[in-house]
Amino acid sequence: MSVLVNFLSKNSRFLLFLFLQILALFFSFNKNVYHNSILEGKIISFTGFFDNKISYLTSYLNLKEENERLIEENKEYRNKFLGKTKIIKPEFFAMLDTTKYKQKYYYTNADIISNSITRSNNYLIIDRGTNQGISPEMGVITSTGVVGMIINCTKNYSKVISILNKNTRINARLKSSKYYGTLLWQGEDPRIMTLSDIPKYVGVKVGDTIETDGKSKVYPEGILIGRVSSKSIDEETGNWNISVELFQDMGNIQKVYVVDKLDKDEIKILKDSIN
Repeated sequence: MSVLVNFLSKNSRFLLFLFLQILALFFSFNKNVYHNSILEGKIISFTGFFDNKISYLTSYLNLKEENERLIEENKEYRNKFLGKTKIIKPEFFAMLDTTKYKQKYYYTNADIISNSITRSNNYLIIDRGTNQGISPEMGVITSTGVVGMIINCTKNYSKVISILNKNTRINARLKSSKYYGTLLWQGEDPRIMTLSDIPKYVGVKVGDTIETDGKSKVYPEGILIGRVSSKSIDEETGNWNISVELFQDMGNIQKVYVVDKLDKDEIKILKDSIN
């Protein structure tokens, strides 16, 4: 206590001067609009600087999770969209996808406007339409799975029939053996679909990967769908009844890709000519 008293007595004049200066500044800035505006600007700049640093720090701390997501999506992007080379032949020019399945597709990114997963027949709306080259029967996918198919379009929006729709049928196969069947939704768990028509003599293991087989004009070959979560023999058909746990969480979709198979019209003409 004596130390504090000694300090105050020795520095009383300086402390009084400092107090009067602060008091003078207070009255000056409080009563003078000009000075007050200067002070307010300095405070805003000061707080803004630190707010910006805090925001940057927060973003930095979240970078790990965001980078992991971007790396995974980048890998899928490279597998699907990159590695293209131009092949010039005497009669025509084509863009050939030189990834594993050698198919011609064009991808358009889109955002989900609305989505449902709790009904028997679910649909989505995306923010792309005819003005962006979208048309019915184009597939809709994400970097982690199949989402659905375009069924109707306006100029800037499109309606997508979800894979969580009892009217949806998808050609799908076991990645390991390439045996294919029909994937459908039973209208119950939005995380589980059923793969049928796989003969019982085909080896099936829990954990096996299910992917698109590429036999439709909607989805490219090799798009991941899910994994086998359980299996049983259908007593009526004698085939496997396989439960498939979806890779894509259908209740948590924000961005998708719309897939256009560039030669689908040519294939359709040939199929129509056969009929």
